[in-house]
Amino acid sequence: MRRLAIDPATVEALAEHRDRCREQCRVAEVQPIAAAYLFSYRPLHDRPCDPSGVTRRYVRMCAEPGIDSHVHALRHYSATELLSAGVDLRTVAGRLGHGGGGATTLRVYAACVGESDRRAAEMLGSRMRRSGRAG
Repeated sequence: MRRLAIDPATVEALAEHRDRCREQCRVAEVQPIAAAYLFSYRPLHDRPCDPSGVTRRYVRMCAEPGIDSHVHALRHYSATELLSAGVDLRTVAGRLGHGGGGATTLRVYAACVGESDRRAAEMLGSRMRRSGRAG
């Protein structure tokens, strides 16, 4: 098991979800349970929902605007965005559950990002000595 930090907006979204779950329990006239699952189709949230159902829902959501994607692509997106934003490789690898110093993260999940490549070129170019010749 690993622990991950989450941002305040996600905490708020989860709190709202918890409130909806409690309301479902109230309507069903049952007491909420402490060990409830985050995603469940049952009022008590005492069993997890079928992961393939989440996958199918994601595919349908993407199909409506014509996006060809799958749930696993979110891992690639996450790794790429975090690395592009300057988050260190070890932290990104840890969030994805990768060991080995981040080799898997770089090899499998981190796509080359054009903007990052342009920034790298500019950074290297800015460190080059320029001759005094006009030209």
